[in-house]
Amino acid sequence: MGIQFEYDKDKFYEALILSAEDYIYVCDLRTNIARLPDNFIYDFNLTDNYISNFSYVWLEKIHPDDRSMYLKSLEDMMIGVTDDHSLDYRALNRNNEWIWVRCRGHLIRDDNNQPELFAGIITNIGRKNKVDITTGLLNKFEFENQINYFLHTKEKFSVIVINIDNFKNINYLYDREFGDSVLRITGQYLQNNLPSEMEVYRLDGDEFGIITKIMDNELIKQLYYSLKKHFSAQHEYKGKKYHSPLSAGCYIYNPDISEDYQTILKKAHKALDYTKSNGKNKITFYESTIPENKTRELELLELLHESVDNDFLNFEVYCQPQVFANNEKLKGAEALLRWKCDKYGIISPYEFIPLLEKSNLIIPVGKWVLKQAVKSCAKCVKYHPNFKMSVNVSYIQLLDNTFVDFIKSTIEEEKISFSNIIIELTESRFVSDKELLKSTFASIRKLGMNIAMDDFGTGYSSLEILKEVPADIVKIDKAFVKNIMNSSFDKTFIKFIVELCHDVGIKVCLEGVERIEELDIVSPMNLDFIQGYLFGKPQHSEVFFKNYLLN
Repeated sequence: MGIQFEYDKDKFYEALILSAEDYIYVCDLRTNIARLPDNFIYDFNLTDNYISNFSYVWLEKIHPDDRSMYLKSLEDMMIGVTDDHSLDYRALNRNNEWIWVRCRGHLIRDDNNQPELFAGIITNIGRKNKVDITTGLLNKFEFENQINYFLHTKEKFSVIVINIDNFKNINYLYDREFGDSVLRITGQYLQNNLPSEMEVYRLDGDEFGIITKIMDNELIKQLYYSLKKHFSAQHEYKGKKYHSPLSAGCYIYNPDISEDYQTILKKAHKALDYTKSNGKNKITFYESTIPENKTRELELLELLHESVDNDFLNFEVYCQPQVFANNEKLKGAEALLRWKCDKYGIISPYEFIPLLEKSNLIIPVGKWVLKQAVKSCAKCVKYHPNFKMSVNVSYIQLLDNTFVDFIKSTIEEEKISFSNIIIELTESRFVSDKELLKSTFASIRKLGMNIAMDDFGTGYSSLEILKEVPADIVKIDKAFVKNIMNSSFDKTFIKFIVELCHDVGIKVCLEGVERIEELDIVSPMNLDFIQGYLFGKPQHSEVFFKNYLLN
């Protein structure tokens, strides 16, 4: 055996606590008594160095919003799920200030596998301006310092940047205080559910950074997807429900390549930008072949601003006909926004409309579209009094308290009935913003207008929406028509939705009917309306008027 020596455990503990800024403590789980250092007693205004039932005495010092995860961690140790304790939370110090602390510890069991001793370290991570005050995580300056340290020591590491998808909508729906709470909850979940060697940082806005020495793509993917499962679900805080799915970008650094902090961060952001531009809610690993989406996005944003500033130059409103399912006669049309620019030509709505929403240009553009659609409807109504014009509305427009009044004044100006205009919103917005929509929709219906739910069936809780959020018309997404010739599921789904909607007084429009064979299949299903290329492609509003109202 090697050299051994004996030492007094009490003197060792005293030497340890006197040499550290952290609070080092031990708990005898057989007697349930904790031994605490003097600096801890003083800083948190406790009564003695030896305290019975310390876990529950300390619980009273923990912020109410953080207590549940603290208790869950204790429970997991007591029932044998884990022997480790690792949490960041807020605690009340002697000055009645909430400060962020990091608590790490390990439980030792006796020969019968019963809890015997717990030793822990509590660190005041709010010291030295290293911590983001909103989330309690280390801040962006520490993120940069750690990366620069690894660069100096020539270590291998990976950088992951994570962004909350559509976080602006949470602030719009509730307020910034609630949004800050979501950031805190998100950050603490990341910190407490990733491996202990992975540090999480709060960067700018709704962005988080992670530094890890894991270099394997598949392992990083597994970690991300474990997080995705949690964040893709709906959550509730103080009675308010919200969604906060995460997009991520990762750059795996190789010290054989000389790079600085800014280059590494730019590459991780490039991967994140690619994720955001290609469906969100997933992770992308940096490759030199990733297209320069950010450059294109910024250019398109400038061109959109230019179009808006020049009286909506290069914007056009197209109309696609909708027919009655029982006789194929014209029922009305859906107004569709189109845009082109000199540099890139015709741009897909799937690309430019998110940019309008992201920049809030959707507010002026949405009003312009509504005005054009109502004017077109007024022309059509002269030849077809019951003509209905459906207008797509962005959720961001509904956040404007004056928007319903704008709808009212626009329709009154053209002297048509409110019932001639239908407001459409995509299903995904019905899911995330139920309470606000109910009150706004009530105001719209009070005017005598109907509400349509677009893209129905593409969300993960479509049937729940029918129950919780009222819609007058459900538009079944064209995805269910695409393979209807060979898919018994699609046929059954359409029939089921029609029957269910009719039972509760909701009308149904089927989108995407392009062939006569598809029409033959859906005709017996008792649909109310049909929209698709078989009855007409989107056309400029003037062309539509000539083709469908004058002929």
